[in-house]
Amino acid sequence: MTAHGIPPQQGDEAQLYRDLSYRLLRAIRACVIAPDSVIEDACSHAWTQLLRCQPRRETVFAWLKQVAIHEAWDLARRERRDLRADLLAEDDELRHDPIDTDLRMRARDALRSLADLPDRQRTYLSLLISGHSYDEIATATGATRRTVDRHLARARTTLRSTAQH
Repeated sequence: MTAHGIPPQQGDEAQLYRDLSYRLLRAIRACVIAPDSVIEDACSHAWTQLLRCQPRRETVFAWLKQVAIHEAWDLARRERRDLRADLLAEDDELRHDPIDTDLRMRARDALRSLADLPDRQRTYLSLLISGHSYDEIATATGATRRTVDRHLARARTTLRSTAQH
């Protein structure tokens, strides 16, 4: 350990980056539905964490992938919050149209309901809405198909309950 509590570098970091960076980007793009900028930032974060944590080299790619996936989810969640804020900042011209106002209110309620779901339920439902199958969602998230099924069932139940109130 260095004086700052960071493990010393092993000297293979540059080679690891050359060997794995493109593969990591592709893997994260396959697992997380988010803009390229989010994917790239998440991968950069994973490489930074590699330098700080020095994980075991035998499992380094899996470690990088998990770190990047979680960071991508965090970044995407922040972007959704920003989008929600933008949606709530309504355009003055549209405020006076009662049909548009009703549609906006229903859309806002739907987004709030989706945003209020637990992370995994929201992630799995977002992937399902995006056209992914249960098996694809399980593969992308590292969950079992049964776990995906259970969380999607809970998400649907919660959304139905919310819509009825």
